Amino acid sequence: MSRPRKYTPNTLKKAVNGYFDSISRLVPLTEKKNTGRKDGDGHVIYEEVPVLNRLGVQATVLEYLVPPTVGGLCEHLGIHRSTWADYCDTELHPEFSDTTTHARGRMRAWLEEQLLTRKDVKGIVFDLQNNYGYHDKKEIELGGRAAKAVTAASMPLEERQSVLEELMREFGENDGDA
Repeated sequence: MSRPRKYTPNTLKKAVNGYFDSISRLVPLTEKKNTGRKDGDGHVIYEEVPVLNRLGVQATVLEYLVPPTVGGLCEHLGIHRSTWADYCDTELHPEFSDTTTHARGRMRAWLEEQLLTRKDVKGIVFDLQNNYGYHDKKEIELGGRAAKAVTAASMPLEERQSVLEELMREFGENDGDA
């Protein structure tokens, strides 16, 4: 008999949200506006005014005090990383999928933002590729013979045979050429 689970779907959601709340804050956006007045030295006096979004509400920015990480989340939840991986497996625990998908999405969004704002992003690229399914686009240039072979693979059998025979003659004649 196994140990009872530490979290129900509802308590996991609350605990995960608690983790993100504990490492972030909402910062109201303001901008400097010229008041049209000058100080005693002749410098323009500015005042901070709220930046309003298109809905007329003051805009805010979510700022992380520390980066959101799986390790940090697991530490906050008091679980092992492998337990979190099990929770993320939708076949094993479909009841947790909304919460785990949302948490992973928040971490991925932070990483994507860092790609746009940091100079050294090697670690972030590594994380996105290994934990979030991102990949580098690779283009491979084929030589003439390889291109013929690839083309032959998609041809009807009769045509393929003649192209392959031609390639074999070509390879036989130019053994040292690639």
